[in-house]
Amino acid sequence: MGHHHRERRKYQRVTIIDPIRGRAGDTRIVLSNVSLNGLHVLHQAELPRKGGSCAVSFEWHGQGVELECTVRWTEVHTPAKSQFDKTIHQSGLHVVRFHGESREVIRELIERHVLRALDERKANARGLPAVAAQSFQTGKADALVRHEFIGGQWQTIETKDPRQPLNGFTISVGETPASVQTLRDAFAQGDQHARHMIQKMAAMSISRSEGIPTRRYEP
Repeated sequence: MGHHHRERRKYQRVTIIDPIRGRAGDTRIVLSNVSLNGLHVLHQAELPRKGGSCAVSFEWHGQGVELECTVRWTEVHTPAKSQFDKTIHQSGLHVVRFHGESREVIRELIERHVLRALDERKANARGLPAVAAQSFQTGKADALVRHEFIGGQWQTIETKDPRQPLNGFTISVGETPASVQTLRDAFAQGDQHARHMIQKMAAMSISRSEGIPTRRYEP
């Protein structure tokens, strides 16, 4: 079980919450999406064409990551609005080789992003690594959103019912779009254990007594 669970988690994809800047060859990039299998990056200058390779480097929490990648696809992300603007492209890169500790750093980055979109204090209680920021807001009980994953599609319903749905989660309306996206990615690609953990933490984050900022509880 353990091994299979690890294999599944290997390709879990997360949406980056705070911009991570880096380079692909000489081109400046911003990471928008990361898995151990590949990256989605935003860029203005050109990357190699589809099938071409590039060396990607970025830093996360003071740890350097260096990868050999191939370009899978490139599309226009934000068209230029005027002649003075540059068009922003998004490209999908496939990881061919990890250098040094890069695989471990990316694995940690993915786990931190999933946790960060959940409640930090509960994560600490489970012995999971403490997370830099707490992104679950303390929700008022009457401003909730239910996210349900039905037939491969997400449906969003504003609700006052704090119960967790069978196939999804209910969180505060105050969550940032990036946190919501990270939770959705993690839920959609997680196994039963991962999904259950997200629901449990979501429930704690919106219960009045539990959903309080964490720091004052630290010994």
